[in-house]
Amino acid sequence: MRFSFFLVLMASTSLSSHSVAAEQSVKGVARSANPKGNKKAGSGDEQIPRLIVIVTVDQMRPDFLTRFAPAIKKSVSGRTEGLLSFHQNGAWFSQAFTAGAPTVTAAGHASICSGSNPAKHGIVGNEIFDKVKQRGVASTLDEGAEILRTPGILPSDPLARAPSEGVSGRRMKNSTLADVLFKWSGGKSKSVAVSIKDRGAVYCGGQSPAGVYWYDYKSGSMVGSSAYAKALPDWVNQFNRNRQPDLGFVWKPLLSTDEMRQSLSSEAERKSFTVRSPLSQWLGDGFPYKPKKEDSSGIGARQFFQYTPAAVDYLFDFALESIRRERLGCHSRNEAEPCKSPRHPDLLTLSVSTPDLVGHAFGPESPEVMDIYLNLNKSVERFKASLSHTLGADQVLFVISSDHGVQSLPEVRLSQGASSGRMIVKELQSSLEKALAQAWGEGPWIQALITGEIHFKRESFEKQKKSLSDAVALLREHVKSIPGARGLVSRDEILKAGTPELDLYRRGHDPERSGDAVVLLQSGWVQDSRNAANHGTAFDEDSRIPILFSGWQIRQGVEVTEIARADDIAPTVLGLLGIAKAPFMTGRSFSGAILKNKK
Repeated sequence: MRFSFFLVLMASTSLSSHSVAAEQSVKGVARSANPKGNKKAGSGDEQIPRLIVIVTVDQMRPDFLTRFAPAIKKSVSGRTEGLLSFHQNGAWFSQAFTAGAPTVTAAGHASICSGSNPAKHGIVGNEIFDKVKQRGVASTLDEGAEILRTPGILPSDPLARAPSEGVSGRRMKNSTLADVLFKWSGGKSKSVAVSIKDRGAVYCGGQSPAGVYWYDYKSGSMVGSSAYAKALPDWVNQFNRNRQPDLGFVWKPLLSTDEMRQSLSSEAERKSFTVRSPLSQWLGDGFPYKPKKEDSSGIGARQFFQYTPAAVDYLFDFALESIRRERLGCHSRNEAEPCKSPRHPDLLTLSVSTPDLVGHAFGPESPEVMDIYLNLNKSVERFKASLSHTLGADQVLFVISSDHGVQSLPEVRLSQGASSGRMIVKELQSSLEKALAQAWGEGPWIQALITGEIHFKRESFEKQKKSLSDAVALLREHVKSIPGARGLVSRDEILKAGTPELDLYRRGHDPERSGDAVVLLQSGWVQDSRNAANHGTAFDEDSRIPILFSGWQIRQGVEVTEIARADDIAPTVLGLLGIAKAPFMTGRSFSGAILKNKK
């Protein structure tokens, strides 16, 4: 089986290599097209899929399946199933990237589900600078909304009963794929978005979702938001009462650590497999992992659960229940009637957050991350088999992608003799502030530093009659003395996009919400003090993602080598259905390259 889709050169000095040559490199018939034209809603065309499923695996790099494939196959007795079967039986994009930078979860999901880049949809980060509050706030924050929980299920510990901030996707500036399908179908297409993280769900459900749900570790259950409904549906309450998370779960690997190590193809990979970070120790010293005794019945156990394969199974169980109870893929929404093919496809978006949590905790080279993918492969196979049985193997359109990648552990880089380290955000901001204060006097000059983006305090500049361009010039010289910093670029330089790296930042730049300048890191450095591994930059490790289409009417064994981005996914789905791309979408359709030829 070929895995050229997942072969990625991770040179330590490379940036996002969106070269002209790569833009022109195409194998087969990779091109943008709309072969069928627009179909009239309700036409009853039997070629429409019953269900569209978009699975976003949080923090999945495209090289993971290459590296993990031998172990995955060993864990399932040599069978090609789950994630591997999607690749073998589908179309894959070997030059796929995020829609912009910074490369983070909220921006990635909003791009995948809207078909537009962050410069358009406005979700430029997990945190967004709030001009009223003059600080960064969660991009999902909605103070006018309330978290919807199952009555009587909230645990008694004090942390569980602490007030929760409201959540919604209200900060998103444009519509989504779900909204386009809803309008095109005259309100008949239903959408459900599920995730472990709130930001993996709220940007995908659209404005009229049948449901938007995520895991809430405070209550240990799936929750929703009053922004979408007045209360949780009865079936969600039943699920929460009947399918409690296994808080006593002991995480044992499917293969031994030695078996996993020996499955790796190079000695360098096998050596990296044993490198650990001190920041990983909070979860434990190695397999088996289990909740600490003092946390066995408290919020600590509910948090720990998110990091385990049990959480992946739990999420897929909830997704299957949502399909069954919302009658996704069925013409009639009445459970008493047979599930016949609908005239319009429904949409399920499923964000698997556990790989990101584990990746942050242990790093992409670790046995923990490999085992999560071995378990994810089994969960995906079970999910696919269930949909094949209930809806038909050729009636579901699957899309597999990711919101962003991840960089290697700094400890791994150091063990290989490369420069690496962690840049602590508070120390970086303090250093930048001190440099400006020494030149111009006390400020404060910097209001916030969010994912490497500097937000200057405008009032100080106006009062002292200083210009932002002078500040950028001063700090550009100063950052040369900061370990791990490579340079600093202004907003104007980003908007001019003179390099592939800056072009990625341009696609992710919203003048109302993005910073005035960006601190660029040296390759191998991460900007965090809490996580063992991190992402957020425009380097290939962070910006390359898998994009894979499989199932309904998708050509098998097709590799598209044109540059593709996360915001191309939604337009491609619409193109496959014969629906015109929405005006707000910045991506393009590759439907002509991957759709089976019709006779």
